[in-house]
Amino acid sequence: MPSKHIEVKTFKLAHSTSDTVRIEHIEKPYGEYSSPVISIATYSNGIEKTSEVEIPYENIEEFFKSLNESVALCDSIPRSKIHDELSGSVGGGE
Repeated sequence: MPSKHIEVKTFKLAHSTSDTVRIEHIEKPYGEYSSPVISIATYSNGIEKTSEVEIPYENIEEFFKSLNESVALCDSIPRSKIHDELSGSVGGGE
């Protein structure tokens, strides 16, 4: 039996006009006796796959932990708010 892809969610990638992220559950990804995985893929213009990672469900807790650590690291780095240099909330000044 071939692998079965079940779409969980697709959403727009931030800071892009047409790129998306698609989350899928994949049954039997590597053959009849393989364990399911979660696939996280990015698509250019919603059509062309540009990157993908498949994570076994046995690693999902460590993956979530690592994502949370990454968010905490990102939040700890000071940066200017977007468009602060222009004194405008959207850009182009006031």
